[in-house]
Parts: sequence; structure tokens; C-alpha cells
Amino acid sequence: MEKGNKVRVLVVDDSNVSRNLFVGILERDPRFEVVGLADDGKQAIEYVKQFKPDVVSMDIEMPVMDGIRATNHIMHHHPVPILIVSDLYRPDRAELAMEVLEAGALSIIPKPQGPGHPRYEYHVKQYLQMLKGLSEVKVIRRRRLLPHGKTNYTRPGTVAEETEQSEMEVAADDFRVLLIGASAGGPDALKTILSRLPERFPLPILIVQHIDPHFAEAYRSWVQSFTTLNVQFATTNQVLLPGNVYMPPGDIHMVIVSEDMATLLSEPPVKGHRPCISMLFQSARDIYCEKVIALLLSGMGSDGAFEMKLLRDSGALTIAQDESSCLVFGMPNEAIKYGGARKVLAPSQIADELIKLFNL
Repeated sequence: MEKGNKVRVLVVDDSNVSRNLFVGILERDPRFEVVGLADDGKQAIEYVKQFKPDVVSMDIEMPVMDGIRATNHIMHHHPVPILIVSDLYRPDRAELAMEVLEAGALSIIPKPQGPGHPRYEYHVKQYLQMLKGLSEVKVIRRRRLLPHGKTNYTRPGTVAEETEQSEMEVAADDFRVLLIGASAGGPDALKTILSRLPERFPLPILIVQHIDPHFAEAYRSWVQSFTTLNVQFATTNQVLLPGNVYMPPGDIHMVIVSEDMATLLSEPPVKGHRPCISMLFQSARDIYCEKVIALLLSGMGSDGAFEMKLLRDSGALTIAQDESSCLVFGMPNEAIKYGGARKVLAPSQIADELIKLFNL
């Protein structure tokens, strides 16, 4: 591979042993080039500006400035895909993982153990695959959005347009369930939406968030911390109640199987994901048809995009997060391209839309 085509990696870690380990791993793979080594978050910020890496390998606990603050600064001023490589992966430190994702990191993996460890090669492969994959993701500068703004609507095969004519004529009692699909950048958008919905919200809310299963409980607890709605893991044959938020407990699919009932399925990953947004959206279409509100938030790839088009074709209210507020405009953009997004809104506008619809 020619040098110009190599993935340019900035390694950020305060441990000299860890930095040397990462350099050794990267130098043995011709796809990568190490462009800089930083030993704290402040230096990482300077090196991102200086070396313009394709991806950053970032530790969390470092002197001068930790990885959370560094990630937040980088994503606001010089956005670049950031992979957190840290012992944050331990279950007893999982709560910090939510802060990292909220700051704008795309993913988290454990630090590889040394060459003598039995899982060394597995962790090396995981590290390299994640860096390569994230290096190809286009991230968007994070910015503080005004709470209100113009509503954009879409019609199949078109970009978003500002027009009153394309707005649906809907009533609150037309709907039975609210679905939310999210991936990288999704937690921040979800927080904006759910924190504004009152406890009396009249629909059950089902969320599929692409997240490492080790952090599922931390994610559930984090969501509960900013909403008055009851947030819980779904169970087999889960009865769906208004004002409750349901999510799958880790590496398992969540689907709707009958009126007001969901269940969990241990079927293989779909489109590389388990849980899979597409499966949830498709199951809701099969059961509820047009009586669905579906949101597709920031994230990589296309999970849920085509199924959102099917939901819209059935008459459902479908909303994609807009580009300016997305950390990664992947899944929403694919939904828009398919013509699956009836509306394209920022998270604060999505909350306004729901509050207005249900007169909350």
C-alpha cells in the first residue's frame, strides 16, 4: 500500500509501555502510519491540529487533560474519528463510558494485553479493524444548536424542503409506539429528546442503540439519569406500557411480536448488528402498520434506513436527525436518500414535535 493511502493514526496515552505497544502493532500492518504520539489530552489537541490524523487512538485517564475533555474539545473544533482504548472497558468503570460517548468518541475497546496474553492476537485484530473502520467515517463538528428552528420536510427521492404542504395531518391517537434507532453520536441526541418528554408521555418508547454489550447497563442507568420516564431492559414477552422506555439488555435483538408486546431474540446479527434497528422497525411495521413514530438518530452505516422507508410507505411518522446536529450523518442520511424520512429535524425540534403532537 502506498504511503499516501495509509491510515494516519495519532496515539494518545500517558503510558510509555502502552504507546510502544500500539506503535508496534500499527507498524507491523502496512495499512497504517503513526503520525504522532501524545501523552496527555492537551498535547493530543495540538497534534490533531498539527498532523491532521485520519483517526485518534485515545486513552482516558491522563495528566494535564484527560481523554474526555480532550475528545470534547477535538470534536467541537477539529473533528476527527476517536477510538477510546482504555481499561474503561472494565464493568466497574462502565459509567465513565457514557461520558466518553457523550463527548463525541465513536467507540470504546479495551487496551490490548501484551504479546504473551492468550487473547493478544484477538485484541490486536479488534484494534486494527476498529481504527480502519472509524478512519473512513466522516464526522461533523459538534455545535450548540438553538432550541427552536424551521422544520424541514422530505418527500421520497428529494432532499429536505421547507414547505407546509408536505406535513402530515396526524392526531395523537393515531399512534401506538415510539421507536428510536441510534448509533455513534446517538446518546447526545437521545438525551436532548428524552430529557424534555414528561412522565405522562402516552406511548411506550423502544430504543435500539448500537453499543458494546458490556456497557448496556451503564447506558440504561445513564438514560434514566436525565429522564422522568421509567427506563428498563425488555424481557421475553415484555408488555409495553405508556411512559416506559425499553431497550435490549446487551447482545440480543428486540422486536415487537403482537399488540403491546415485545420480545428478545438471540438470532444472528443483521447487517453486522445485534441488536438491530432494522429488525425493530420491520417488526413494528408488521404489527402496527401506520401507527408508529420512528426516529433515526446519528450513527454510522445504514441500519434501519430502508425499514424507515417501509414504515413511511405504510403511513407512519418517520423523522431523521438533521445533518448539522449529527456527529455522524450516516444512518439518517441513508434514510433520507431512500425517501424514508418524512421530516428531518434537530433533536430539540424532534422533542418539540412530540410535545406539540401530544399536547404535553
